[in-house]
Amino acid sequence: MKKSYQKIKPQKRQKPHLRLGTIALLLLVFLGVGSSAWQLWKLHVSVEQQINQLTQQKEGLMQQEKSLHEEIAELNTPSYVEQLAREQLGLVKHGEILISPKN
Repeated sequence: MKKSYQKIKPQKRQKPHLRLGTIALLLLVFLGVGSSAWQLWKLHVSVEQQINQLTQQKEGLMQQEKSLHEEIAELNTPSYVEQLAREQLGLVKHGEILISPKN
């Protein structure tokens, strides 16, 4: 008996076919991820702007606090208290006579 040898042809690999549904699903996933990334970026920019604005506001308030502390220190000096007592209350030192102009 004679054996016949058949040439075995290598099978061609089939190219994977992407179905339309798979492509649509991948497109939706990419759109969802892209949309989320865009929203996160916008949120990040907004937060950075708020941080900068609040930092500037804080610096302004700290300057105002410093000037108020300086004013409080000035108002508590004995010479300023004496000046206010003389000008606003008409008080005089012992032995002084108050002379005020007529209106």
